[in-house]
Amino acid sequence: MFTFLRAMLSSGGDQSRSIFLSCRLVLNLLLGVLLLCYLARSGYHHEECLHALKVYSVSVIALEVVWRWVAAAVGGYSGWTARGKTKRSSRIVDVFLIVIWSICSVVITHIVTVLYGAYLIENFEETFTFSVLVASLAFIRPLIALGPSALIIILERLSWDEEVDVESFAVLLGAWLGAIPIPLDWDTPWQVWPLTCSIGAVLGEVGASVYILAKQRKVGDLSRKNKAT
Repeated sequence: MFTFLRAMLSSGGDQSRSIFLSCRLVLNLLLGVLLLCYLARSGYHHEECLHALKVYSVSVIALEVVWRWVAAAVGGYSGWTARGKTKRSSRIVDVFLIVIWSICSVVITHIVTVLYGAYLIENFEETFTFSVLVASLAFIRPLIALGPSALIIILERLSWDEEVDVESFAVLLGAWLGAIPIPLDWDTPWQVWPLTCSIGAVLGEVGASVYILAKQRKVGDLSRKNKAT
């Protein structure tokens, strides 16, 4: 299978690589839409929603790990996981640092959430679930994609052309905007903490995937027009 994918990437050039990279965005988009549909179908039952958010967070991390491993194996990704001559011991250290930074990102997200008004002890499970969700989408995924120096890389380039940067920003913005409906007197089941902020984060993820896919399609159309002329 890897041989076939490697041959496809080598023969197809940038177009094949673009298609291969788009698969990840489509999977992320479908995963986010499925989660939102499940939450609505459950009637926003609190326990079911918390469980679904936890499963989704783990699924996002697992999907990113599998994607980066496959992409590195077939030569479709040039990030830290694809460095062919990197010493094995160095890669083990990188993985260890990624795990440590991932745990720290969850803890820091939890602390920041509490500072923004979430209860420290009361509703601990709800706040922790939200922290894991945001950390998975905005921090842990970039660590897997870019390595232990992900934060420095993102802050240095701040590019709207990189999918990792766009996704992280959209998730954080969506989670922040998701707090707006909480104090409103609508008396709806999805207004309970942390559903609005979690839904906002997932909507940010879905929106980022749509934006990047549309941008890739536009670039592909321009490339085909240039070749035709």
